[in-house]
Amino acid sequence: VGMDVVKKNIEALRGSVGIDSEEGQGTTITINLPLTLAIIDGFMVGTELDRYIIPLSMVDECIEMDPNECEIDEVQNYINLRGQVLPYLRLGDYFNSRKSNTVKRRESVVVVKSGQNKAGFVVDELHGEHQTVIKPMGKVFENLKGITGATVLGDGNVALILDVQGLIQAAIKNKTRSANFLNAQRTQ
Repeated sequence: VGMDVVKKNIEALRGSVGIDSEEGQGTTITINLPLTLAIIDGFMVGTELDRYIIPLSMVDECIEMDPNECEIDEVQNYINLRGQVLPYLRLGDYFNSRKSNTVKRRESVVVVKSGQNKAGFVVDELHGEHQTVIKPMGKVFENLKGITGATVLGDGNVALILDVQGLIQAAIKNKTRSANFLNAQRTQ
């Protein structure tokens, strides 16, 4: 590969290449890259107080909660979506970002998929596609469940980038725990 191809690819990443050569001393090649190169296509959703980014490649579909199309079982923690049973999480409740005196709002379900697993994320708002620069969370937040990073939005607010795989596992665990509890209640 010639140096012109290397330079072209680095500049495509908003970086630069510098070459400094001294006869008899050698050549120094300096490559400067932006601190953050992780850019993903995301889908921004919102709860009452917060914004979240879901990697677009993991979004299967988005639907407005319509009793004719889907039904939520709040007890057993599943959504019956056109005959398909999906575990779900209400993102506002999961991340404790709801006000205590919430008024019932129109809700939507974002169906996400990771491998063979699917789940529904219940949200208040669908904001649409959003190209996202991933910022690491730092040591203080490294054990935070369900979050892989953050991004700064155009208005200066922060949106959290969701760990879809981890949240699907949490939804499955939540559904299983509810089913086990109900079965124990029935046998008593």
